[in-house]
Amino acid sequence: MSKAGLKPLLGLKTAILAANGFHEADLTAAQRALAQAGANMRIVSVEQGLVNSWSGGGWGHHFAVDTSLNTALASDYAFLIIPGGAKSVEKLKLTAHTRRFINSFLAAGKPVAVFDDALRIMIYTDNVKGYTLSGPPDLKEMALMAGASWADQAICLDKALLTGLTFEDSCRRSFVEKMMDFFISSARMEIAA
Repeated sequence: MSKAGLKPLLGLKTAILAANGFHEADLTAAQRALAQAGANMRIVSVEQGLVNSWSGGGWGHHFAVDTSLNTALASDYAFLIIPGGAKSVEKLKLTAHTRRFINSFLAAGKPVAVFDDALRIMIYTDNVKGYTLSGPPDLKEMALMAGASWADQAICLDKALLTGLTFEDSCRRSFVEKMMDFFISSARMEIAA
């Protein structure tokens, strides 16, 4: 947010793609930053009604699902965020709508921010070929085999795809700051075009 108090993402909708077991801290950190910038956040999920987060070593809070993944369209959103969480990733892999939804964002060149181990869903849906990525080291070999390049750094922005480590609070804060800079600059470029 600028010193003048303007909200640079005012009215823009951000899709949060999540299933039961997503990392609560990823969502809440993104939510705070998006709210300060004026963006609207909408949870898109395979779950009905509520989606349950994972916090620390157990289940966390429930969040209202705004849109069912099987009817969600990328054209309705400016940005996509995929929080980490192994349980969420495993569930999202079970539906072809995940691939369709993510593919639509990338094909349109819309910004996509992938938190930590959510990178696994990008690899699974064949959305990493030709991109340079960053994330958990145990995903490096899998990403390389899928046709991606690997950056040994905490955060990597390549074209419209932001990936990185968010396993601890300091990493998550840095990732969210980079994500917001990316979203704001993308919104400004869209307005200028």
